[in-house]
Amino acid sequence: AHDHYYQPGWTLVGAGVFKPEETRRAEADVIPDGVTWLQVAASGFDPDRSAVELADGRTLTYRVLVAAPGLRLAWEKIAGLEEALGRGGVTSNYRYDLAPYTHRLVKEMKAGRALFSQPPMPIKCAGAPQKAMYLSCDLWRDAGVLPNIDVEFHNAGGVLFGVATYVPALMEYIEAYGIDLRLESNLVAVDGARRVATFAQKKDGATATV
Repeated sequence: AHDHYYQPGWTLVGAGVFKPEETRRAEADVIPDGVTWLQVAASGFDPDRSAVELADGRTLTYRVLVAAPGLRLAWEKIAGLEEALGRGGVTSNYRYDLAPYTHRLVKEMKAGRALFSQPPMPIKCAGAPQKAMYLSCDLWRDAGVLPNIDVEFHNAGGVLFGVATYVPALMEYIEAYGIDLRLESNLVAVDGARRVATFAQKKDGATATV
């Protein structure tokens, strides 16, 4: 990659705290001194030989290997989402180019329903969807329009947050902002033209489409 992104900052871009360009640097600028940077993908591992195979056919041997492959964002898992992103009120802070649109939507919204969703694990930073919601609610409260907005948080998980210690404090904000919390509710489709989101919601052991 030519660019390095500070992805946690995109949540704050969506809230208008950071500008997008503040989260981007040249990749070369974050490579430590004394490190040889090979701009080629790893295609395979051979731990018996302590070797890594590269996509260009080379093989590197190692004494210590740290592998950090990351996650691929699978937008296609939600029907209609890829086509809808970036227009008609559909956004995500998980993309550099969309986080500014999040801020625009929040600033322009004065009334209506705002849906925030968190997909099932594994995802990048399980706290990011909630942070986007709390920051948005804070902006709406400061603007005096929060009472006019129906905020719903659809979490595919069975609990608000996976670390139980944080849940009581987070619930205080859920209640303070008047958020309608929907657990075991997973976004499965988006119809951007009609502004309709479809969720698979579990209740009493059964799954219903809402």
